[in-house]
Amino acid sequence: MLFSPAISFITFGKLGLYSSAYYFQLLSCIIGLAFLVKRNSLIKLNEVTVILLFYLLYIIIWSFNNGYFEEKGIINTTNAKNFSILFILIIISVTDFSDLFILASIKIIKVTIIAAFIVSLIQVIYPSFMDANYIWAKGELGDTLTGDLYKDRRPSIFGFIDTNEVGLSFLPLLSILIGYLIATNSRYLLFFVIIGGVTAFLTNTRYIMIGYLLILMQFFLAKKSNFKSIIKYLSISILLSIILYFLLRIIGYNLNDWYANRLLSEGSLKETSRYFAWVNFVRFFPEQPLFGTGVHMTREIQVASNEAGSSQIHVGYLSHLVSYGVFGSLLLFGFWFLLAKRLFQKSRQTMFYGSFFAILVFLWANATLVKYSMFYYGIIFSLVFDKYFYSKYLIQKEKANRIKISKQNEST
Repeated sequence: MLFSPAISFITFGKLGLYSSAYYFQLLSCIIGLAFLVKRNSLIKLNEVTVILLFYLLYIIIWSFNNGYFEEKGIINTTNAKNFSILFILIIISVTDFSDLFILASIKIIKVTIIAAFIVSLIQVIYPSFMDANYIWAKGELGDTLTGDLYKDRRPSIFGFIDTNEVGLSFLPLLSILIGYLIATNSRYLLFFVIIGGVTAFLTNTRYIMIGYLLILMQFFLAKKSNFKSIIKYLSISILLSIILYFLLRIIGYNLNDWYANRLLSEGSLKETSRYFAWVNFVRFFPEQPLFGTGVHMTREIQVASNEAGSSQIHVGYLSHLVSYGVFGSLLLFGFWFLLAKRLFQKSRQTMFYGSFFAILVFLWANATLVKYSMFYYGIIFSLVFDKYFYSKYLIQKEKANRIKISKQNEST
C-alpha cells in the first residue's frame, strides 16, 4: 500500500485500469475472509468493529429497498469497498508488526513526503505534470490544472489513486511521521514539518490546509505540557510560519491574493457550498429523519444542490443524515467516534499521537466534503502504527510488572 502512488500511476494513469485502492480493497476482503476462516478463534470483535458491522448490514438491508441489489447484486465493488475497512481492522488486530517493518515503513513514508513536496513544486510551474484530474473528469478540460496559482487543486503524487487522496492519505502519513519523529526525538522533525506544510498549502484545498495545522497540535500533547514546553513550541510555530511564508513568496505566492482568490474566493460565507448544504439539509432531512432516503442523492436533492452551485449536500455528516437517517448515522458516526476515542486513549498511554490525529483529519474532512469510507492507505497505516506502539507499550508494561513482582518477592 505504501507504493500506492506509483502503482496507481501505472494501473490508472498508463494502463487505463483501476487505481490501486480498488485492488487493495478486494485483496483486503479476500485476506480478511481467509483470516475469519482459519483464525476465527483468535479474532475478537470489539465494540468498534461490532458497530461497524451493524452499519454495513444496515446498508445491505437498504440495498434491497432502494433498487441497488437488483442492479448490482450482493457481490459488487461498493459492498467490497464498504466491507474492506472492516476486514482491514480484523487483519490489523491479529497481526504483529515488527520493528523492521515499521522502520522500513517510515523510510518509505519519508520518501513519499519528499516526493510529494517536489512534485507539488513542479506542478506550480508545469501544471500538467502528473495531473490525473482530466482522467477522473473523463477528459473535461475544466477539471484539469490550468496554471492558476491560487485556484488549481494540486494533487501532487496522489492524484491517480483518488481525487481526495492528497488530503486523506498525505496528511495521515505526515501525521504518522511527525508523531514518530517526536517519539524518537529525531533532528529531521522540523524539515518534514516544513516541506509537509508547503505541500499542504500548495494543494489550494482549504480542508487540507486546516488539517495540516490540526496535526501540528500533537506537539502540545506528545510531551508534558509545562510553561517551558509551551514557550518552546510556540517559538517553533512562529519560526515555522515565517519559513513557510518566505518559501511561498519564493515560488510566487502573494498571501493577499491567495487570501482573496482562494481562501475566501466565494466572497462571503453565504455564497459557499457548505452554507447551502445546511439550507438543503434543513429542507430535506425532516421528510425522512429516522431512516433517510436510502440513497446518496435523490432527484430533488440533486436539482436543489445544482441550483445552489453544488453537486450534492457538501457536508458529509449532513449528507449521511439525509441519506440514511438518524438510525444509520448513529451507527456510522458511532463507529467513527469510538475508533477516535480508542486511539486517543491509547495515545495517552504510548505518547504517540500520530494515529489519533490522522483519524481526526478524516473527521474534520467530512465537515467540508462527503467521504464515508476510511479506506485510504494513509489512514490504514495510522491504524498499523497504533497497533505497533500499543503492543510495545503492553510488553513494556508487562516487563515492568514482572520486575516489580520480582523485587517484592526478593524483599519478602
